Amino acid sequence: MKDHVHERIGFREIDEHGNSVQAISPHVPEAIDRPGKRLSVNPFIIALWVLDAGLLWVGLWAVATAAGAMTSPIPHLTPESAQFTYMMLSNAPYALLAAVLIMAGLLFWHAARWQRKRMAGEQSPPART
Repeated sequence: MKDHVHERIGFREIDEHGNSVQAISPHVPEAIDRPGKRLSVNPFIIALWVLDAGLLWVGLWAVATAAGAMTSPIPHLTPESAQFTYMMLSNAPYALLAAVLIMAGLLFWHAARWQRKRMAGEQSPPART
């Protein structure tokens, strides 16, 4: 096995079985083998976006359903449906508020990540040609 870095010196490295291995030089670093490409999407952020969409949909559905039941020209509210309408109307604002807060937090997180990537790109030295 030829080693262009240490060939002039006249020695070679061997492993514990006596097989020749490539010598490592402090002046010529080894090429780093990059591992396979990692998933660049954070699954927790995806879960938060899904939760946010679900809360927004449930909140809007609850308001629309309850408001439609109360403004209907034909009163068809049974005691059970009246209780359900009351529960939906009393919980819908909290679901909508949670959806808005989660969305704001996620957008700030995405903005900070984008800015961090942009700043890292500006600080790296320019490529030599």
